[in-house]
Amino acid sequence: INLKGARIDDLLLTQHRETVSKNSKNVRLLSPAGAPDAYFAGFGWSDNGLKPPASDTLWQASGDVLAPGKPVTLDAANAQGQHFRIELSVDDGYMFTVKQTVINGGTAPVRVQPYALISRGASTDASIWTNHVGPVSVHDGNADYDMDYKKLESAPQQFNSAGGWLGFVDKYWLTALVPDQSGSIAGEFRAGNNQTFQGDYQAPSKQLAAGQQDTYTSRFYAGAKEVDRLDHYQKMGIPRFTFAIDWGWFEIIEWPIFLYLSWLFHLVGNSGIAIILLTITIRGLLFPIAQRQFASMA
Repeated sequence: INLKGARIDDLLLTQHRETVSKNSKNVRLLSPAGAPDAYFAGFGWSDNGLKPPASDTLWQASGDVLAPGKPVTLDAANAQGQHFRIELSVDDGYMFTVKQTVINGGTAPVRVQPYALISRGASTDASIWTNHVGPVSVHDGNADYDMDYKKLESAPQQFNSAGGWLGFVDKYWLTALVPDQSGSIAGEFRAGNNQTFQGDYQAPSKQLAAGQQDTYTSRFYAGAKEVDRLDHYQKMGIPRFTFAIDWGWFEIIEWPIFLYLSWLFHLVGNSGIAIILLTITIRGLLFPIAQRQFASMA
């Protein structure tokens, strides 16, 4: 966690390597601003007279290690009497929970509007019609794969939604912002300078009276597009989270075949043998039809 600006910007996937080589480096998903492949997530509040911490504010952390069961709280304050907290926790997968709290210690009401963002460069993976790479969002119950980096260079893409999520997909990896599902958001994808792109959302603003506090809870996913994990989080209330994988038109066929192939792989521990067993299974299921075809040809 970068305490300057309260960003998650240095993430290494220790169980994934760039290639199948034993000496291959681990996959680096997130990198700080200024790095060659800068890629990070940030959380904060719109100004609206609030004077929240800026992108160069140095936050104070409650601990040195963020781990499952060990959250870390970041603290900052402004000159008007408002106190800001961001509590970060992480599960045993790829999901962070982010609690953004404003405590109004001033003498006047303030307007509070949380936001979250992901900033990155364009992916080096190719986007093809069978596998979408680039910006993706689920809003109003539907997955939107129509946005790509070229479109963002022409004009920002905006949408409003009740719940849902937004982020960026590569061939194997996903970063996604998951707002509070009980409220609405204003989402946007846009291009920045030096071939950078940003996806962000703003929650509705609210008036916070003196002496009161407000907490907004969201989630941030940064990791592999593993079907079991995506399905797990979808069952926990993130709508259509498995659609981070572009299943295409034939999802109704692909989904059960994938689950069976995955089960075979974990059974035998070898992808090639699992594919052979899948082929034998399908041939066996279709044998009655094939037998009639052979008889008819004969």
